[in-house]
Amino acid sequence: MTEDIESLKKELASLKGQLVAQRRELSRYRMLSSIFKSATQPIALVNANFQILNINPAFSQLTDYKEDEIQYFPINALIAHHKREELWPPVQTSLEQEGHWEGLLWNEGKTGNIYRVQAHIQSLDTDDLDMAKYVFFFHDVTHQKETEEKLQHRSNYDLVTDLPNWNLFLNRFISALYTSGQEGSQTALLFIGLDGFKIINDTLGYTIGDKLLQEAAIRFEKTLSEEATIARFSGDQFTAVLPKIKDDDDLRIVTQNILECLERPFEIENEEIFISCSVGVCIWPGDGDDVETLLRNADSAMHKAKDNGRNAFHFFTPDLDAKAQARRSMERDLRKAVKTFDEFHVVYQPIVDMKTGEMKSAEALIRWHCAERGLVSPDQFIPIAEQNNMILSIGEWVLETACREIKDWSRQSQTPFRVSINLSSRQFKEHDLPKIVKGVLERTGFDPNQLSLEITETLMMENLQEALVMLHELKAMGVRLSIDDFGTGYSSLNYLKKFPLDTLKIDRMFVREVTTNAEDAAMVAAILTMAQSLGLEVVGEGIETAEHNNFLADKGCNYGQGYYYSRPLRIEEFNLFAKKQEFERLS
Repeated sequence: MTEDIESLKKELASLKGQLVAQRRELSRYRMLSSIFKSATQPIALVNANFQILNINPAFSQLTDYKEDEIQYFPINALIAHHKREELWPPVQTSLEQEGHWEGLLWNEGKTGNIYRVQAHIQSLDTDDLDMAKYVFFFHDVTHQKETEEKLQHRSNYDLVTDLPNWNLFLNRFISALYTSGQEGSQTALLFIGLDGFKIINDTLGYTIGDKLLQEAAIRFEKTLSEEATIARFSGDQFTAVLPKIKDDDDLRIVTQNILECLERPFEIENEEIFISCSVGVCIWPGDGDDVETLLRNADSAMHKAKDNGRNAFHFFTPDLDAKAQARRSMERDLRKAVKTFDEFHVVYQPIVDMKTGEMKSAEALIRWHCAERGLVSPDQFIPIAEQNNMILSIGEWVLETACREIKDWSRQSQTPFRVSINLSSRQFKEHDLPKIVKGVLERTGFDPNQLSLEITETLMMENLQEALVMLHELKAMGVRLSIDDFGTGYSSLNYLKKFPLDTLKIDRMFVREVTTNAEDAAMVAAILTMAQSLGLEVVGEGIETAEHNNFLADKGCNYGQGYYYSRPLRIEEFNLFAKKQEFERLS
């Protein structure tokens, strides 16, 4: 009897233990179920046949499917139809062999909308078809990827015309030359310059000028074959590569069509605009042995066409070396000017606080007034200086002149003032740059914190590791660092985080149509959000209207620069401008 009672007690104790364990398991299940349902990340539980068993509300919100609509739905059917055969097989193979997969998927919602998710998939320890075998975690990255792709597009295409930019054009040109060499065919290079474009810019303004460039680009694209590549070279100049040229007559017909496509007037903002172009033509093989020579010869031919009365084309001939001689003449004048720097001066364009309207800093810009040529555009002499290493002495002179003049101005006005100076590609590649900057600061006694050096994102990315070392050296000196023309190069958040930057400057091409172009407005907003997340100050360049100013200020841009506030000023004019602004502020 006693033994039976003891046995019964043990059974009761065992049942009690099982009951407690079941209650714990039930409690654990309820907790996991609560977490599953309340998670903000979309989650799906999938069986071994890759059929959906359960989804959480976040998953339903992402896909627009309710749970009862999608149960036992093949998970791979969510992948967009045009991407399914490409994306799903490696996912399934990885899950079956390794038990996990992570990557980007293009999915399609219930309403047909395409969205992209960063997926993390993990297998669970079960083979029961009624139980979950895999758990799918999705993170919607559609907006992020679209923004990155737009920025990437901007790094390969011209901001005004949306034609291939110089980098992309050069790659296609080299590829065309290689193909010609393999096939034994001919490739033509066209250098196209609009005639009288500067007059239109000066009289009707940059906005209409840019729209004219856009319309001209469209006509060029429609005129050329799909095999051809048309790109914006710079300013009012375009380049085109025509592969597989049959003969000179075929090339003449194409070139004549280019001239004729501009004959019809352009209707832009109630203005009827007539413009023509001049085209220089060279052929490979025959007119040059390398890319640089071909470009130079096509450019020489274009200028010959302009000299012949414009609205014409001209094939390169050896006697067009006159162009090269003219360039060498300018180089001689530049070398002579650099010996004394008497013909150079620095101008300053104010940068203002967008909240208060107060001038906080200025960008220093060089000007050359040649005794023989008059005022020479920086676009003309800076490339020559870059190619012949004169830019190093010019850059150091600008740096020292600006530091000395701004220091004197700050002392007179008793106002600490910052000056921004662009670094050229040649300067940035100099290993001695930190030493040069330090020497200038010591000679002038200029406060390093008042100096901001501007570097383009393309320059920084050319040699990432060397750039990081140099920037950290400059930063250690107390110098502020700014990324210039942001949005025209790599524009990656991951890369930006690596650099010790203080300021980001939004390129004027984004600002120009920010109030009328939804895409530019979205890009500017995205750049501002990106900069704010990194704690960077932001300067909007090219602000020409109150609308530009108001839009950027509303979006949280810190500073503005452009003709809306002031044109670049000599130091004497700069003093008057600053005094006028101070008077207006006090009154």
